[in-house]
Amino acid sequence: MPTILGTNAIVHLFTNAASADISGDLNTISMNFNRDNPEVTTFGDLTVQRIAGIRDYSFDFAGIYNTGASNVHSIAITDMNGSLYSLLKFAPGGSVTGCPVYSGCVLLTTIGITNPHNGPGAVNFSCQAGTGSLTAACVA
Repeated sequence: MPTILGTNAIVHLFTNAASADISGDLNTISMNFNRDNPEVTTFGDLTVQRIAGIRDYSFDFAGIYNTGASNVHSIAITDMNGSLYSLLKFAPGGSVTGCPVYSGCVLLTTIGITNPHNGPGAVNFSCQAGTGSLTAACVA
């Protein structure tokens, strides 16, 4: 797979049967995939023993606050207020053939707005696994 530049990332949020490309408002994306592996160590074991646990994933986003009609903030607020599941598709390498595309059904967990005195307004939000697994495919 080729080395990719972060500026190529594409993020689509599918809500209420509509698709919104929110990439243009974002400047930071973090994808976190983890598993809680419970310990099952018993007397006599010389090392910690674990069993495979439950998988989880989350995304953290940050970007520039945009007052346009299809901006990150208004889409996120609508989903969060309605406690709606959203389909999220994240392509870190953009539309480059062979690069991964991650998809999952998410619930928004936090939304924040920052307005510094000497800089542009910023928005950040996070979402976590809603239902189902995070899937990976490749751009064709």
